[in-house]
Amino acid sequence: MAMAVFALVVSLLWFSITEIMFVSDFLAYTGQPLSDALAQGSKSAELFLMAKEIWGVELFAVSLLMIFIIEKSYKKGEKWSWYALLITGCIFWGSLIGYKLVIGYFQPNISSMTFIVGAILFILGITVPAKTIFRKKST
Repeated sequence: MAMAVFALVVSLLWFSITEIMFVSDFLAYTGQPLSDALAQGSKSAELFLMAKEIWGVELFAVSLLMIFIIEKSYKKGEKWSWYALLITGCIFWGSLIGYKLVIGYFQPNISSMTFIVGAILFILGITVPAKTIFRKKST
């Protein structure tokens, strides 16, 4: 649940303060400060920000879905919910970390730290209860 709530908070930050959260990514990838690119009317900088805002919206939807799955079936120990959370988390956090590796910028900044903290919370949240969920019931 901690990872889903963290993702919910991060999604709101990504959507509301996009220019602050991803300014270092733009600089690392283009070599130009985001503020300068926006001041010059760069359409690519505007597209960059729109893409990051869309990430925020997607993360918001995914985190709400995760909270729903956790509340409705994961807490009951239903195995399908563990697999659903595993697949969703691997795709989402894996793709975000992959993004950082592809642009060649994985530095200890606010953007990278949200990815790392989210991935760590995901790993803990999926592995710690796994033994309990998959324990065979004695008849």
